[in-house]
Amino acid sequence: MSVEPPPIPEPKTIIIRPHRAQKILILGVLGFAFAPFGFAGVWLARRDLRDMSAGTMDRSGEGLTRIGRMLGIAAGVVWTIKWMVLICLGTIVYFNWQTVQKHL
Repeated sequence: MSVEPPPIPEPKTIIIRPHRAQKILILGVLGFAFAPFGFAGVWLARRDLRDMSAGTMDRSGEGLTRIGRMLGIAAGVVWTIKWMVLICLGTIVYFNWQTVQKHL
């Protein structure tokens, strides 16, 4: 009497998506000119890095994705500082102009 071995289960096929590192890097660089591009780059990089660590996305672009995310964050910081300075200078100029006009 021969005993048949149990059937071998089929391995799960995981579809690995291609990385978007170049697009994220370009968005990070464009973030210095237009803030929404930097924020979009950070958002996409966050999703892609999560998928890379889960194994559902190609990991070969991980370095460029991280650089693009850092550039997007830096662009956001630069835009925030720029607007804070512009608002402060605008306020100073406005109130000084009011003072100058009173003395004329």
